[in-house]
Amino acid sequence: MLRLSPALTVSVTERQKRLFMASIQSCEFAIEGALAMPFRGQLTARQPGWLKRQPVIFTAARSGNTAPLARHFNRFPALRQTLSELDYRRFTFQIANGRWRCVIEPWAASEVFCRLPPLRRYLRLERHQRMLLLSVMQMINEALIRFEGEVSPTPSQRNHNFSGLAVSFHIAVRLRHLFKKECFIYHRLQLTRRQP
Repeated sequence: MLRLSPALTVSVTERQKRLFMASIQSCEFAIEGALAMPFRGQLTARQPGWLKRQPVIFTAARSGNTAPLARHFNRFPALRQTLSELDYRRFTFQIANGRWRCVIEPWAASEVFCRLPPLRRYLRLERHQRMLLLSVMQMINEALIRFEGEVSPTPSQRNHNFSGLAVSFHIAVRLRHLFKKECFIYHRLQLTRRQP
């Protein structure tokens, strides 16, 4: 387990897939938390572009009611861009019974066993990919905190009768602060990537 903050812990689970005369052992990185909202469903990340990677687009499954959350995630360009640069096999985001869970299975951090011909190869999770992976998880957690704060008013807000203009201004200020923080994280990732 890896602790990114006092309230956010990344768990690592090994996953084995058996093939004919071979097997693949990979790692899943997961974070989870509570969401005091009546949401239930799943989000997927679609990677547009073929020759050149484009920022991912989050979409909600038809069987749930997570469309507002998908639209919320799509409002953060740094999150979409960072996830698009990450090499991953699988990305899942699920919400049920007041709990959410995000699982990412990267292409690296895996080992391939082959019986014929005899082969054993380990794919190491490089430093840049590790930074992208942890940054995506940190930004998803922060985006969920912002989403819960915007949708569920605080007790002080419930006790006062704010006008619609005041509420809109309050949300705009909070989104601007989060956008600046995302840009700062993204620029740090770009600078680290350029270093030899």
